[in-house]
Amino acid sequence: MNPQQARDLVRSVFGDRVHAEVTGFPGGNLSLAIAGSRHSATIDGHPDTGWAYTIDPAEDDGFTGHDRAAETLEDALRDIHGKLVD
Repeated sequence: MNPQQARDLVRSVFGDRVHAEVTGFPGGNLSLAIAGSRHSATIDGHPDTGWAYTIDPAEDDGFTGHDRAAETLEDALRDIHGKLVD
């Protein structure tokens, strides 16, 4: 999965209700920052190893880890959707 495919997947799950920034890394890992009107989420992962994510991360969390995980990016996005979109 490349960054554009991740953006397309975000759009298919959320429509135009969120802003998403997607960063791709040379090893194929992706990092996503998704912002809704009242909540946000961060996702990090790779299609081969899974996706870890946090909903409404605290500013001082930095890179201390995520509290949720999913096998696919779509699963992570769908879980986030249920909590991010009012």
